Amino acid sequence: MISGHIGILGGGQLARMLALAGYPLGLKISVLTSHSDDPAAQVCGSTHLGSINKEKDLRKFLEDLKAVTFESEFVDIAKVAHQLSPSTYVFPNLKAIETIQDRETQKRLLDQFKIATSSWLSVKKQSDLEQAKIVFPKGFVLKQRRFGYDGYGTFVFKNGAGDESVLNASTNGFIAEKFIAFKRELAISFVRSRSGSFLTLPLVESVQINSRCFSVKGPIQHPGIKKLERSFKKMMTAIDYVGVLAVELFDTGKELLVNELAPRVHNSAHYSVDALTCSQFEYHWRAGLDFPLPKVELKRPAFAMVNLLGEGGDIRLSYKPWGHLHWYGKNENRPGRKLGHINTLALTPSRALAVALKWRKDFRL
Repeated sequence: MISGHIGILGGGQLARMLALAGYPLGLKISVLTSHSDDPAAQVCGSTHLGSINKEKDLRKFLEDLKAVTFESEFVDIAKVAHQLSPSTYVFPNLKAIETIQDRETQKRLLDQFKIATSSWLSVKKQSDLEQAKIVFPKGFVLKQRRFGYDGYGTFVFKNGAGDESVLNASTNGFIAEKFIAFKRELAISFVRSRSGSFLTLPLVESVQINSRCFSVKGPIQHPGIKKLERSFKKMMTAIDYVGVLAVELFDTGKELLVNELAPRVHNSAHYSVDALTCSQFEYHWRAGLDFPLPKVELKRPAFAMVNLLGEGGDIRLSYKPWGHLHWYGKNENRPGRKLGHINTLALTPSRALAVALKWRKDFRL
């Protein structure tokens, strides 16, 4: 058994699922979160109340940890580094998170390792925006460099037209990406351990509604995955990335383009809790603590996941035995909020998704 507490910065649903995956491994999990009823606090035996962006709270939380990881990339890296003990192992490493949490440096990282992604420009002022209109005359997507997720901080410009006042929405600047006419959206997660072991979780097809993940199904086949896998193994080794790295992709019909990276466990791999013999959350712990990484194995030939997104009304959960329900325990129900998800298994991805979508209708959110 690992001696000492392992910390998670953040207390939402990802931290909750990480904590639940850590206990069977004999880990003592602590979380730093704002409220005693946050999703992770409900299941974690050691909860520290405070802010992940306040140095005094970080200092108290980090002082006695054996290792620490992150629920999301939205952390102040400088503050964490300032309060971190040299004896505490951090995964992924702070430099990797700092690079990936900024969309411009993330793009530069992909370009450095020749990983295909959409063409882009840095946008800081009006003249940069005018340049983007010239370079991408058919349209582009303006993305906030930092703290954007689920469509927040993302603005579409079609044929050069869009709300230019959004330049004032962020002091961190933007990138403009060429608008991609894709056939479908895919996602994949890679895992690398401290000793360099590397593996790939199944490729999935995702469906977004209002820029939020609604469903995934898999496993999906694509001839470009082996090349992508080699490229990410090279990149993750070069930057000493440890843990799960999630990759969102555009399938154009001709090639795979990386849309975005997330240096953490990810919604697109929630299926893994029930579909694989080892979930993304357990893989993340195993990678960071350098436990052996089990071979990726499916329990059944195919799987699907559907998010339970809030609609703002009274909640009625369905307990029909059609799959696996994962409820996050959030107190506030508002439109679009991720309240939970359901996983189903079947002989084909399409069948698994059909069952999940039918089951979803029995929920009231």
